[in-house]
Amino acid sequence: MRFSKIFYLLYIFMLIGNEYSAVSQTPANDLNWQLDTAKSDEFNGTTVNPAKWHVLDCPSGDCCNWGGGTAFEKGNAIVSGGILQLRTDGPGFAPVPCNNGTFATGGIASDSAIYSYGYYEMYAQLPGFYSNGNPCAAKFQPCLWMAYQTIDTTCVMIHNEIDPVIPGPLYSNASANNSGWSYQDGHCGQYTVGQAMFNSPAPLFLAYHKYGLEFNTNKIIFLFDDVPYAEFYNSPTMTMHPMYLFIEEGLADTTFHFCPNTPFPQFMNIDYMRLYKLKLDCSTSTTLLTNADLASYIFSVKSDITFGNGSGSISLNNTDVKYFRAVNSITINGTFTAPLGSELGLIPTPCN
Repeated sequence: MRFSKIFYLLYIFMLIGNEYSAVSQTPANDLNWQLDTAKSDEFNGTTVNPAKWHVLDCPSGDCCNWGGGTAFEKGNAIVSGGILQLRTDGPGFAPVPCNNGTFATGGIASDSAIYSYGYYEMYAQLPGFYSNGNPCAAKFQPCLWMAYQTIDTTCVMIHNEIDPVIPGPLYSNASANNSGWSYQDGHCGQYTVGQAMFNSPAPLFLAYHKYGLEFNTNKIIFLFDDVPYAEFYNSPTMTMHPMYLFIEEGLADTTFHFCPNTPFPQFMNIDYMRLYKLKLDCSTSTTLLTNADLASYIFSVKSDITFGNGSGSISLNNTDVKYFRAVNSITINGTFTAPLGSELGLIPTPCN
């Protein structure tokens, strides 16, 4: 059977299954991904790595926390014990040269627009506390986001943005996250926006969690603890410019208020931020005829993949998890068995 006849049934089945299980397509089980160490950070040093980030700092122009009545301060982003700690101080802890600003917060950003297609994963513990027995994080807006923008004298010319973590006021209960993406390309053009949210069953300040994004020209998928909660496919606006990346403990503007008796300082703690890129071998076509071929297969995005030659059979083991990616076609000739307990993904993937 040709790829076009078999792929969609298999992949739709996979997506439906993933919606209700802890098994999903991530770099942990999809061997087509490889870690991009140059654009990832384990935060294992003693300071923020200046080769990868600059610390957001109000005297350098990073004031008002993107519009709120607060400011980023350089001393509020530190690395300690393998953790990036972004601290929020209470009133009076630091001078804040900003309109109505009384609070200082921390954040980091990439020095250049180098973040593009790939799989992003941040492992973090978000701020918040219990107030009278209820989880509370009012005014806090922890963020992981990426953006590219150009402007002229009259308006924004281009704005591309993807927001894996940008809950805004929804985070007041310390359990909700809002994710989304937006696109504007052309003089004073309109935004195209996709948005989704999820609510964690437990407050996000109690433990570290994975916040994930898979991004390519044909898909944007948001994940929480390896499980997809929002998927967008095949929009032309997913072809975006390389972007700057930001990790920050934001605060809402002065119209929002902290919960009474909020203990300070508060922290957004990040264990790591990783970017995985697909291994690309897009000019190569591969034919797998036996189980031995299957076992020795080197995972990468191929031009075409063919299983079998019309005779014999190939079978996964009942514990196998295998994802095959190709630009043009995936063909199965003969018998291919995926027993109960195994996981098989046949995924059309652009060569980006």
